[in-house]
Amino acid sequence: MTSALQYRARPTPKRKKQSLTEMAYSAIKAEINAGKIALDSFIDIPEIERQLDMSRTPIREAMLRLQTEKVVEIVPKRGIRILALSADELSEFHQVIVGLELQAIGNICSRGLTRTDIMPLLYALSAEENALRAGNDEAWAEADEKFHRSLFVLNGNAKLMETGLSFRDVIQRANIAALRHITLSDKERCLRDHNDVKELMLAGNESSARASYLAHSNWLRTQITETLSEKEINRL
Repeated sequence: MTSALQYRARPTPKRKKQSLTEMAYSAIKAEINAGKIALDSFIDIPEIERQLDMSRTPIREAMLRLQTEKVVEIVPKRGIRILALSADELSEFHQVIVGLELQAIGNICSRGLTRTDIMPLLYALSAEENALRAGNDEAWAEADEKFHRSLFVLNGNAKLMETGLSFRDVIQRANIAALRHITLSDKERCLRDHNDVKELMLAGNESSARASYLAHSNWLRTQITETLSEKEINRL
């Protein structure tokens, strides 16, 4: 089965190789994260070339990046297969990422950042709130992802940022799929918890910020695990 991408690149006078690769990567990953391409389905490279109006080189570079993130698998003579994570794998990745996020939170607390300094995180929180008010689950999940990524971006340790973001790349599609199944009250609690952690970080209260975030993460992981089990969902 071959899935279609609902995207076409706009022609520009001068397009650099890197920009084309980024465009292809963003377009394909957005479709995958939105659940518009079924797990285990194949997308052939010539079809993507036609739909994105790009040559094979940037498409393959984008696919290699997605393969590194374990989002797709390049299967010789067949195309690109969308990979799934099991519910257990997602839970295990969550534990690893939480450990990294706790260190990022500690680093943010020690930096003495102001509200102006943490604007990416504040924008994410605002987007979460707006999505909840609008009842837009997809926008909420995307804003939630931005919140978590902001922790790594703001932490001040480039190596930690690189490692943390790479792990979030691996789970992003499966995590967004899992978050579709939690309740509205759970999403509202996520926003409250995130805001609590934000205030503790701004106050430089590292021990409380870490404790609050760990409690939130453990609760959310349990909610996701139990919800997926009840719905008999094991592949995401």
